[in-house]
Amino acid sequence: MSNLPLSRTSIRGWGTLLGGLLALTAALVILAAAINPALLGPLQHPRADRLVITGFLIVAMLAVPLLFPLYFEPADDDTDAYEPEATPDIPYAGTDIEPLTRHPLAGARATASEQDEIHDRLRTAAITMIHRHTADTRDEASARVDRGDWTQNAAAAWFLGETPPPRSIRFYRRLSDGLAFRHGARETIHEIVAYEQSHTGTQEDAT
Repeated sequence: MSNLPLSRTSIRGWGTLLGGLLALTAALVILAAAINPALLGPLQHPRADRLVITGFLIVAMLAVPLLFPLYFEPADDDTDAYEPEATPDIPYAGTDIEPLTRHPLAGARATASEQDEIHDRLRTAAITMIHRHTADTRDEASARVDRGDWTQNAAAAWFLGETPPPRSIRFYRRLSDGLAFRHGARETIHEIVAYEQSHTGTQEDAT
C-alpha cells in the first residue's frame, strides 16, 4: 500500500464526493418520506431529529478544518504572491541551492533542530547568492536579508529576516507553527531560485 500523502486535488475530490453522497442520501430519505412514510419505519427513533442534527454537526466540524485551508488559503501581502506546486528548474547544475530544492521540507513535523538547520542553510544560500551577484560584501548581504529588501515576497522576507509576518504566515500560525514554518521555507526556496535565475540570465545577456 502506498504511503504517499494525498494531494490537494485528491483531498478536494474526496471531500466533494463525500458531500455529494451525503446530499444524495438526504434526498433519497426525503423522497421516500414523501412517497410512503412507512418506508422509513425501520429508521424511526424516539430522538431521530436530534440524531440527524448531531450527525450533520459532526460532519461539518470534521470537514471545515480540513477543507478551509485548501479553498481559502490567503495570498501573501505583495503583488508577486504565489503558491507553486513544484519547484522550478535551477539555472545551472552545481549551484549551492540545488540540494535545497530537493529537500522534503516536512516543516509541520520537523524538530526544532531540523528547522534551525533548514533555516540556516537557506539564509546562508541567500547571503552567498546576493554576495556573488552584487557588489555587496557578505556583511552587507546579510544586512539586506535582515531587512528583507532582497525579495518582494513577504513570506520569504519574514522567514530569513526581521520583518513582520505577512497575512499568510499569521493564518498558518493559527493552524500550527509547523505549517507556518513550512510555508515560509517553501516561499524562500522559490524566491532564491527566482533570484538566481534572473541574475544568471542578466549576466549571460551581458556577455
